[in-house]
Amino acid sequence: MHPGHRALAVLLLIGIMIAGTASGSVMHTAAPRSQASMTTHGGGSDRPGWADGAFTGTIYQNDEQAGTAAGFIRLGRNSQRGWFTGTWTLRATQGNMSGVFFGMLLLGCCTTPAGISMPLVGVMQSNTSWFSVRIISPPGRMQVSGMRSASFLPAPDGPYDIGTTSMHLVDREREERFTDDPSDVREMMLQLWYPAAQAVGDRAAYMDAETFDWLKHEAPIPLFWIPDDAYTSVMPHAAGDAPPADERFPVLLFSHGYDGVREIYTSLIETLVSHGYVVAAVQHPYVAGVTVFPDGRVIEHQPAPSDPEEADAYFSMAFDTVLDDIEYVLDVLPELDAPVRACLDLGRVGIYGHSFGGGASAATCNRDARVTAGAALDGFFHGGPVENGTARPFLSLLAEGHFQRDATLRQMWNRTSGDIYMAEVAGAAHYSYTDVGLLLTHLAPLIPRPLVGFGSIEPKRLMAISNAYTLAFFDVYLKGQPLDTLLDLADRYPEVTFDYK
Repeated sequence: MHPGHRALAVLLLIGIMIAGTASGSVMHTAAPRSQASMTTHGGGSDRPGWADGAFTGTIYQNDEQAGTAAGFIRLGRNSQRGWFTGTWTLRATQGNMSGVFFGMLLLGCCTTPAGISMPLVGVMQSNTSWFSVRIISPPGRMQVSGMRSASFLPAPDGPYDIGTTSMHLVDREREERFTDDPSDVREMMLQLWYPAAQAVGDRAAYMDAETFDWLKHEAPIPLFWIPDDAYTSVMPHAAGDAPPADERFPVLLFSHGYDGVREIYTSLIETLVSHGYVVAAVQHPYVAGVTVFPDGRVIEHQPAPSDPEEADAYFSMAFDTVLDDIEYVLDVLPELDAPVRACLDLGRVGIYGHSFGGGASAATCNRDARVTAGAALDGFFHGGPVENGTARPFLSLLAEGHFQRDATLRQMWNRTSGDIYMAEVAGAAHYSYTDVGLLLTHLAPLIPRPLVGFGSIEPKRLMAISNAYTLAFFDVYLKGQPLDTLLDLADRYPEVTFDYK
């Protein structure tokens, strides 16, 4: 081996070791969202399951366009480390490439159709939407630049780009029951995700620093090695305050779990939005793990009393407050003073939620005629739906064994006379129905997910299952699709035990 090639091989090995330790992170490539819809959606059937994104680029040689490059990328613990694989075309020659990058350093290997391998070394500049690599080896004054799309979260596969906006709501007619000050009125945050005319502008932030700090400290083990700004590498697919599409779409309310936050359900929202829904996610202060208001106030979760009777009264109060929050949002949506108002079809409204929020979804279906259908992600049910069954078509996505363990769920099922569906997913746990398993794959890859309560199923697979069932269910009841749209999913997902009546 030529001494220079030997040195490059050593550098490549070091780079692979670095990226492997970081769990991979990938070529930071992609054009601004206004230039490429691939930055917002387009999972594509050709995308490998391991991939977190894709890139396309143009090869320049001696400042002239000479070829193209394209492939897939995987993110690691942050967006500046990773690996990539793809193909290249340079004039009349084609080949494959793969490698890693770490900060500005890109190391890899190019292979020609004749099977000749050459070291690939470059210096890279990039941000969340584009990349430019100056190639040092092979020599030849080459540069590659183009666009990238990558996220810790699965790529939405619907035809619409996604926009999002948040707003602070104040219900001045309702006293805040979680505080002792009689002058306090109920406040909440509302985040809307909607189909966008064009996802122009920067990607919306996944969450704020205070919410991520809460999330880190929710873990059952210390996560001291995860940086406080790690949430900036998640990179959801929605663009902040993008102009909405010039159509009207069904509206889905979303309610988070007890001691949860709306942000950790982004992967269970974006796909539905990309298929033509508006999702309005309510953040319930004091029930949520943490709520950050625009003026900087941070409202932390209020734990239940330790006395059993007081705890029962507290949970009933909290549940009623969540239901009132949802009803208030339904009242407010027709009066929104925001561009997104024009795309809301409030004649077609559904609701879904996780855990506590899933139970609230069922209860809202029973008490508010404005809601046509509801779904729960491993919901815990309370009140009318348990006593009398659900009054609207309802879907329950469940963790493995939940139906057998939960007498209230079985009672709700048995007492429902209308359309009700149940999909239990093998290997899923209660917290699998959040983004957190996806985040752990990148930020804490060495921690076994089952050990910390996230089940044995691969997180992307569960997201695909959850989104497929939720989307098909609402397509049937809010868009008039044939029932087989939902029933036929059982053939695609053998992990799911599906039942309905």
